[in-house]
Amino acid sequence: MPKITARSKIFRDWEGLLGACDKNVNLLTGMEPLKTELEGFLARLREEKLKQENLDGTKKASTQQLVEIEDQGAEVARKLRAFVVSRIGTKTELGKMFGLVPTGRKARKAKVSAKPPVAAAPPSPVQTQGDEA
Repeated sequence: MPKITARSKIFRDWEGLLGACDKNVNLLTGMEPLKTELEGFLARLREEKLKQENLDGTKKASTQQLVEIEDQGAEVARKLRAFVVSRIGTKTELGKMFGLVPTGRKARKAKVSAKPPVAAAPPSPVQTQGDEA
């Protein structure tokens, strides 16, 4: 069986999102329909990806189906993340588990290191033909 390597970011993202939902069931009451829907899209995406890798002749049609499933699943993932935000808020660090960036933090300024000035090398004495003594 071929390895699933293409679209690995999506697989990892959706699996991580579902895992975070499993770990925080008590915070996310009512998320089951979205979670179940995303699990279905993840299973379909895996199945279609394996089919794509196994079939050379119908690869284009399979790729089109794969893209369609990916788009639909991405929409459900957005809805699930929006649901998570509505339950836990935008300022909590728990959002990181769901692939969300917490808002409301002050941005840290990068420290600028002042480079010491580079001393210029003294000009080397250049002799011209008229300066010979």
